[in-house]
Amino acid sequence: MASAVIEGALDLDSPRWAELTQAYGSAEDVPRLLEALACIGREDARAEVWFALWRTLHRPGEAFTASYAAAPHLLAIASTMGLRERAEAAHLLTRIEASRRARASAAVPDDLLVAYAGAVDGLPAFIAACGGEPWPADVAQIFAAALLVGKRQPELANGVLELGRALTCPTCGTEYVAATRS
Repeated sequence: MASAVIEGALDLDSPRWAELTQAYGSAEDVPRLLEALACIGREDARAEVWFALWRTLHRPGEAFTASYAAAPHLLAIASTMGLRERAEAAHLLTRIEASRRARASAAVPDDLLVAYAGAVDGLPAFIAACGGEPWPADVAQIFAAALLVGKRQPELANGVLELGRALTCPTCGTEYVAATRS
């Protein structure tokens, strides 16, 4: 599989996956999701796999040890896909990295650190490979945030991802767009 491109990536057959955590417990099923993502031929058929990966690897403000192990595989697999799915992979990795320092997030295990950091550092090149085609606004927003994460600016990346999102003031109930907030 293409995921071997990032040095040190955890092999999908490794028993170590069972020791890692995801949102619902053991991560022993995560390699099968990654394999399904790589093997299913049609984008519409992969939508369910993307949904499952999001639910298992990220919660708002929370990342898991399996999230870090899956990151290099996500980029390697998505690099062979269309623009929307490349954006999906960049978005998931951006959210994982932006959540990594949150109190609820697991620490990156030492044995996964090099490959995970390689995936994060590789985001700018991953996005540059998409530069030859037009980006719809939502893809451009994701790629802008991913570039910031790849340059170690997770707080700015979160801000970019929130642009245009309607928010409600908790005290008065007024809705406003995050981009217009001062």
